[in-house]
Amino acid sequence: MNDAQLLPLGDSYHQLACKFRNKLAGQCTIKRYAKGDILLQQGDEQDAGYLIISGVLGALHASSQGTQKCKEFYFQDEFALLYGNWLTKTPALYQLKVIRDAELIKVPLALFDSTDWQAIKYQLISQQLLFKEAKEAFLLLNTPEQRYQYLLDQKPHWLEQLSLNDVAMYLGISAISLSRIRRRLNLS
Repeated sequence: MNDAQLLPLGDSYHQLACKFRNKLAGQCTIKRYAKGDILLQQGDEQDAGYLIISGVLGALHASSQGTQKCKEFYFQDEFALLYGNWLTKTPALYQLKVIRDAELIKVPLALFDSTDWQAIKYQLISQQLLFKEAKEAFLLLNTPEQRYQYLLDQKPHWLEQLSLNDVAMYLGISAISLSRIRRRLNLS
């Protein structure tokens, strides 16, 4: 990795997720979703976020040329939500899709308009800001090989749950480039 001390990517949501889940008790139920289920279509208005009990979700953008780009993958204890679209009340730039079978709590965003939900809303937004700062540094200050090595060293559970195509999309490189990196690292 780069000499600069980077903020860690994700996985710091557990405490907040527990607090969030306790506050939701009795208000929302856990539901199972299958791989491939679309939770939010690109271009639709967002009215809910998803607290992940298990599984993996992805925020994906499909271009008019048929290509797909990954904004984010969401793992256990994360709150899957397109924050920018939520805060600006604009249509979703991405679809939210189930990448691995998941158990989720669907959380109506209207809850966050209530005074007694403001503390958790603030914590969610603060956590998201820190995560986005970390990801920005991760992508800008490291080579693709350094990014992949970071995932190997720090996020092996991410790699266990994502396909190599998903990992390449997250890293912003082609699957062929990832294959070459893996070959250089003696992983293929």
